[in-house]
Amino acid sequence: MPQALSAAELQELYDRYAPGMYRRAIALLQREADAWDAVQEAYIRLIQSASDFRREARPMTFIYRVTTNVCLNMLRSRALHDVAAGEDAASEGSVDALASTECRDFLMKLSRELDERGLTVAALYYLDGMSQEEIAQVLGLSRKTIVRDVQRISALARALGEPRSVRGGGR
Repeated sequence: MPQALSAAELQELYDRYAPGMYRRAIALLQREADAWDAVQEAYIRLIQSASDFRREARPMTFIYRVTTNVCLNMLRSRALHDVAAGEDAASEGSVDALASTECRDFLMKLSRELDERGLTVAALYYLDGMSQEEIAQVLGLSRKTIVRDVQRISALARALGEPRSVRGGGR
């Protein structure tokens, strides 16, 4: 059973990590209201998994994973809703919005094939354009592990028809 967090600890968590959670959510969801909903949902999940959070050597890594997963679940739900409502995804106005939409759609495809760590690596590589070294530092893993993960994810990406706009810049 997770150990309960005090009200002061909950407030400190929110004050410290909500801005980063929001940046992650807005990058994935592209809608302010949805991003704040994702932050709230991720925060609730963090509270519910307090014991896992407290054991995490790098709390931001845990928070990043939870926030990314919440956002991807919201995107899946949105895609199902949009198809049911008959919305046209081509109505995005700018080239940047289209590229961002392509990247999110592609991450959703990858999410069906990858485990949690793989999906986190893919988001850092494709969406955030981080290098393999940066990803290793963020996740607290060896660069060699990340190199293998990126190679595996890149092969999967090619097999799934990776759009040109989502190619990572990993070095």
